[in-house]
Amino acid sequence: MHSVSDTRRPEISLRATNLTKLYGETVALWNVDLAARGGELVAVLGPNASGKTTLLRILAGLTAPTGGRISWSGSSTQRPRIAYVGHATHLFEALTAFENLELAARLAGRDPGSVVELLGRLGIESSAGRRCAGLSAGTLRRVALGRALATAPDALILDEPFASLDGAAADVVVEALAGAGREGRLVVVATHDDARSRVLATKTVWLSAGRVVPPDSRATGKLRLA
Repeated sequence: MHSVSDTRRPEISLRATNLTKLYGETVALWNVDLAARGGELVAVLGPNASGKTTLLRILAGLTAPTGGRISWSGSSTQRPRIAYVGHATHLFEALTAFENLELAARLAGRDPGSVVELLGRLGIESSAGRRCAGLSAGTLRRVALGRALATAPDALILDEPFASLDGAAADVVVEALAGAGREGRLVVVATHDDARSRVLATKTVWLSAGRVVPPDSRATGKLRLA
């Protein structure tokens, strides 16, 4: 098995071109371009219903775009390993925090030996032996991030990773994501937390009504086809 902390991975890059997603006559995403590579931390910002979650789900391969294309490249011919954490954590509630991370590492073919270190990095080592059914929402967010990191992904895609976290816990997550970037992973985060995105991001994408816009745009919501 590969080590969970093994950072020797192909140098990857992502290029999304003219990404469009329609739901009937509603435009969730319209002609969005994005280019990024391993080591970069991309913050996707915008109001509610601006297309952030749609963009992330398309990048993660969970939703097919109506138009446009995504290409991954690197020194490997295989698609990079992508870990996605959405609004729902989808943790196994009957398992402990440690067991959730250990299982993810084993299923990904990774050595689970660094799971304890990951729990410590996220400040939740005291919850390692507790079943997830009894953990707070903020702790569950960090367990879900730890589970994603336990798979040693090339690309880490996170939707609102600071939700339900107090200031200290959010700062821990910021440092964990910065560490992932230093390890050469591509990190893409959708967030309403403008202040932390400024600390975290090397690149920022602003969405409004499904389109990439300047940061000072006042448009909100989704568009409908004329």
